[in-house]
Amino acid sequence: MKYVFMLLAGIFSASVLADNHEENGPYYAFYHLQVANPAALVESMDRFWASDCGKQYPADVALSQEIFNGGYPSTHFIINTFQNSTDQAKAAEILRSCPTGIKFLQELQAAGAVPTTQYMGFAPIDVNDWTQDSTFSKFDIIVEPQNQAAYAAAYAEMMQTVAKDVELRSYGLGAIYFGRDQFTHWVWTGASSIPELTAISNQLLAHPAFAKFNAKVGGMRTVVNTSQVQVLKGWAKQ
Repeated sequence: MKYVFMLLAGIFSASVLADNHEENGPYYAFYHLQVANPAALVESMDRFWASDCGKQYPADVALSQEIFNGGYPSTHFIINTFQNSTDQAKAAEILRSCPTGIKFLQELQAAGAVPTTQYMGFAPIDVNDWTQDSTFSKFDIIVEPQNQAAYAAAYAEMMQTVAKDVELRSYGLGAIYFGRDQFTHWVWTGASSIPELTAISNQLLAHPAFAKFNAKVGGMRTVVNTSQVQVLKGWAKQ
């Protein structure tokens, strides 16, 4: 029991970023869970963020369902958007010491929420406001260090070219600082609905710029998984 509780606490308190990264935020922290009772999870999150401690929590938070995610065991993930490492440290302290924070973690366990993986990083390419979208395609990829700059440049060029012909919403490339045992980067494309995401994806994949991009980066990256994600609810920083 103690081990499970400490594991749940740990998913919300990853190591603080070094000071020299302080001004490079925002940072995105992903906590993937296998959830047996999604309604109970939402209720617990509502209670915590309505509490005095929750109102002090220094991050924008969203709960998303992984509609399709291949063989990943997770069913949902919670994403925290921290503006700097000071906010991340404060969030960890709230969940370690605040009574309602501790109760929230206990309720996660009681609801059958099992942590599966966690990672945190920043997005060197982060175009348009993804919080205005509700549905996403997400690609988990591995890009070796010697290829990362070239891959990012090729991706940015491709999306800028596609945007001239396709009405894109949010999109970006994220790089993982901590928790990169499975992949090093994630790529996302956002939409306001599943039909819109399908339309955007089809147009993007059929665009000549994508074929050019794919030929250029085919040897630079390995696609680990692709997933379709839908945001269920968000809790804004107060």
